[in-house]
Amino acid sequence: MAGALSRPQLERISELIAARLALNFPPERWDDLERRLTLAAREFGFPDPAQFSVWLNHPSLPPRKLGALASQLTISETYFWREPLVFQALEQQVLPEKIRAWRGKSRGLRLWSAGCATGEEAYSLAIALRRTALLEPGQPAMVLATDINPQALRIARAGVYGSWSFRNPPAWLKQDHFLAVRGGKWVVRPEIREMVSFAHLNLAEEAHPVLPGGIQDLDIILCRNVLMYFLPERARAVVKKLHRCLTGGGWLVLGACELSLAKFGHFEAVQFPGAILFRKPNPVLAARPASRQPAEGDESQPSAGLVPVSSGSAAAPPPSPGGPTWSLDSPGAPADEPGPGSAPVAPPGPGTTAEETRGRIRALADSGRLPEALALCEQALSSAKLEPKLHYLHATILLEMEDPEAASVALRRALYLEPALVAAHFTLGNLLLRQDNLAGARKSFGNVLRLLHARAAEEILPEIEGLTAGRLRAIVQATLKTGGLA
Repeated sequence: MAGALSRPQLERISELIAARLALNFPPERWDDLERRLTLAAREFGFPDPAQFSVWLNHPSLPPRKLGALASQLTISETYFWREPLVFQALEQQVLPEKIRAWRGKSRGLRLWSAGCATGEEAYSLAIALRRTALLEPGQPAMVLATDINPQALRIARAGVYGSWSFRNPPAWLKQDHFLAVRGGKWVVRPEIREMVSFAHLNLAEEAHPVLPGGIQDLDIILCRNVLMYFLPERARAVVKKLHRCLTGGGWLVLGACELSLAKFGHFEAVQFPGAILFRKPNPVLAARPASRQPAEGDESQPSAGLVPVSSGSAAAPPPSPGGPTWSLDSPGAPADEPGPGSAPVAPPGPGTTAEETRGRIRALADSGRLPEALALCEQALSSAKLEPKLHYLHATILLEMEDPEAASVALRRALYLEPALVAAHFTLGNLLLRQDNLAGARKSFGNVLRLLHARAAEEILPEIEGLTAGRLRAIVQATLKTGGLA
């Protein structure tokens, strides 16, 4: 056909899509890729995919265009209360546990629907939260929903849905949480809509996901049927990022065909009736003597009825029919990084620079080897006590290991040595907010804004995962507003 793509063109486009969106189109899927590109070309106003491919090679495609392209290359299959047994586990056990843990604290419950498409999952999560009937008046709770596709986000924000979004719903769903509108459609009730905020985010970006409203220190993340489209190595990287976004004892919910990915974040698999969810271990609490009885709100152990799946057991349930065929455990797949039980890492040799040492420590932490990362960091500090960035890195590891008191000391040491270290002020502000020290948090965030005042909005802040100064300023301003600190 006219405008048909050659094999070299398809190869270049598949490489481009892998780099910009992390989507996997190997040669055996190039026919499918060309069909989807033909549809995308029409949407973008190009007469054929060949001309469209030339435009795709432009180095600075805006996020809105990339999102629209991603929507053509993937299938956004979603509806309300999808996989009811997953929501049953959330509603009956996981959410009550988290609500009780944060009761009486200004830092409320934090939930994230990553890859929310048109919003059905995010609103389902808010409905499950409301149905627990455990939130006390004034107890804060946030559901953040993100997606790469701006068009899908517009639909999600409107909150108006047709019959296709309600496939075999529970009898109570429409009656209790929706209002009928013209054209046989239904709109989400205001009390549910106000619980959810939507934002654009490309999960394939290299930068750690941080947005106004907070994608850090989260309690629950739903990322279902998103990673199955990614290149295996990028899917693993995203799971590690999700692991870092969760607080100790936080939960990750994946799609049935993605369960094997959880091992790359070193999650604990927990069996519920008809569902497997993944819990981020709490290193500090887990290290306490087993004879100790858990106190109220202690998240070191699963709730009653939660059955951990043996880490040495066979893999998760098989993929659902029609799901992707690739597996991270298949022959030829890259091997997993060493886990927490791996052999100790040798200390840096003579001539190793401070930056190289910090990079090595970060790599250990990112792969889940927190005790080793901590040991190497403290060893490095023994001979570099005046290195503020090393103290800051020490603090981030301690926070990951749920040791906030020691982390606070490390952050203050970093700031004593370098008062202009923006990342340390920001991290300390979040820690103090978590501890209900509102005055201290307000002061720390004020320091961030003061230090950012003289910096260009597009300037990269390397110590905060490549975040720009403008983006961090927006995050802090939103935190001051939503956290009652303004």
